[in-house]
Amino acid sequence: MADFFLIPRFLESLFLEKGEYYCSSCGNLSRITNINEVIKWYQTLKEGTKFYFLLPLPQSSSKALEYLISQGYTKYLIDGEEVDLSEEEFLADFKTIYLILDRMIKEEKGIERFVEDLRMSLFLNNGRVVIKLKSGEEYFFNLRPVCLVCGKPLFINWQKCDVCNGYGYKEKIACKKCKGLKLSPNVLESKVFGKKIGELLQLTLEEFYDFLKKNSFYEDLKLWIDKLLFKIEKALYLELGYLKLCTPVFQLTVGERKILELIQIFSIDLRNCLYILDEPSLGLDLTKKEKLIQILKEIKKRENSIILIEHDPWLIDQADFVIELGPCGGEKGGYLIAACSKAEYLKQNTLTSEYLAGKRKIKSTLKQQKHKDFITLSIDGGEVRLLKGGINLVYGKVGSGKTRFFEKLFQELKKHDENVVSFEVESFKKRSDWVVSYIGLWDELRKIFVKLPSSRMKGLTNKHFSFVTKEGMCLSCKGKGKKVYESEGVKLEVLCESCMGKRLNPEVLNLEYKGFKIAELLDFTIEELAPIFSNVFKIKEKILQLSNLGLGYLKLSQEVGELSGGEKVRLSLVKRIFSKGAVKYVFLEYPFQGLHLVDIENFIKWIKILLEKDITFIILETNPFAIYLADFIIEIKEKQVFYNGSVAEWLKNLQKRPEYRALKRYENFIEREV
Repeated sequence: MADFFLIPRFLESLFLEKGEYYCSSCGNLSRITNINEVIKWYQTLKEGTKFYFLLPLPQSSSKALEYLISQGYTKYLIDGEEVDLSEEEFLADFKTIYLILDRMIKEEKGIERFVEDLRMSLFLNNGRVVIKLKSGEEYFFNLRPVCLVCGKPLFINWQKCDVCNGYGYKEKIACKKCKGLKLSPNVLESKVFGKKIGELLQLTLEEFYDFLKKNSFYEDLKLWIDKLLFKIEKALYLELGYLKLCTPVFQLTVGERKILELIQIFSIDLRNCLYILDEPSLGLDLTKKEKLIQILKEIKKRENSIILIEHDPWLIDQADFVIELGPCGGEKGGYLIAACSKAEYLKQNTLTSEYLAGKRKIKSTLKQQKHKDFITLSIDGGEVRLLKGGINLVYGKVGSGKTRFFEKLFQELKKHDENVVSFEVESFKKRSDWVVSYIGLWDELRKIFVKLPSSRMKGLTNKHFSFVTKEGMCLSCKGKGKKVYESEGVKLEVLCESCMGKRLNPEVLNLEYKGFKIAELLDFTIEELAPIFSNVFKIKEKILQLSNLGLGYLKLSQEVGELSGGEKVRLSLVKRIFSKGAVKYVFLEYPFQGLHLVDIENFIKWIKILLEKDITFIILETNPFAIYLADFIIEIKEKQVFYNGSVAEWLKNLQKRPEYRALKRYENFIEREV
């Protein structure tokens, strides 16, 4: 997570310039100081200051000392006592031994002598120097990257961990050597301004901000520090101060990742620029949205322009100019419906403007539940109730711990009942999958195509209707539908001319069903396919479910990698429900993300149909509409269950809280059932 703020690069600069380097041999810390710094320090001494110029030595053998003595170096400081080894016998049992290279008095003419002593130290003990004042203070200087205590070489580079190669995590498990901090133990044990690098990386953003404010840094780092402080201040304003620098990105919630992405954009002080933001409110709670709007207004004051791609009515209502595209999704979308000032837009009769003007509202299912059954689960030692056959909402601010609670709830319920399904992003790893094959429609279609008289005459089997077998795939593109050419680092994708992107061989594509070639059917949308297979129950049921979810516009041959987040959630849900058989519990993570108000309305209608089949929904959401459309709510605060009960009762209690005013804005778009 620290990479978002370029903090590792900053710490590396500090490490190289002001680091106390850890010695893996003796465990001591040493700083490296260039000669110019030592000379500057000498010039700060008061005139007349008396001091020893000492060279620390390891516990040397008698032969090594004999050599130094033979060269005329006979005066030593052994355990604090001056000893002349030309007159006294050497005692092997001691703790510290310093060679007294010189006794000096600070004076203007003494600089040349001091510099000469520094040069001699480089020759005698690799530039390890201790200046001991007569008053008792000691100052340590290292002119070369060696340990001041034992003289062994120091590793002064910003080294990555050699086990995980600086990645920290393998398959989301922390590296045992660096504990997920990505750096070698030598670096992690080293210090800057009295703190170990490993300790700094485990600070929260708020603690790291205090660290930056309390310490004075080199002048050439001031610009960098100011930028860091500015970024972190934005993170603190958006209430992310609790995040640790070492938190891996994959552990961040949707809202946390979105806020960090926004900080990357908003922390650059630009003027006369155009900002283009794609749904910046996704995953944000009410207070974060309010702060987001304030930040956007500040950006606008700096003579910038902003283009927001948004579905959130609160943000749309803040716009000065509105451009609506539509009227629907897929091939029916993309047309310019309106482009005018907000005041003029509210007078229009478009799909979105009718919601904003109050002419059209989402029908809420919110009502008191009196005769419903509950299931009680134990989470972290506490009891949690779920309303069976209803919509249960897990709600909380960004960073409240609701995502972790939601995952625990899923695992706990799975122990009690295996008929539990959830949306899984992993199921979209094959980005080139088609919609028709992803949801299993192709399996049902080829059962029909293989029985065609023309198929039987040609001896075609199920393998001939596969996108991956040699019998079925287009041999020209190997079933990819396109050819990829690479030249000088440039990658170019070209539609396969043999199958025209349909992946199957011509023999299969030219087969006809009810007057349509298979090649033509693959270009149909889900809605267009419905009347052709209205008498085939399994196909008809899937088409109906997808249409009820507002996905009827998707083409059969559309790649799932091209779909939006909202489309993926709904498509995955249909797939999981049909592949699982009997389903009792459905877990949905941010199902409203990327949905227009009419899509939310269709989504809730579809859920209501499944509720009648005694299916229970557990939804993780920050979208305010989820509150008005749920029956039961579990609010998480500071990683604990704060409230567990009916939404109606929760709304009554909310009136005393600051976010109530923000939530009321969304109530205007809801038609609540009695």
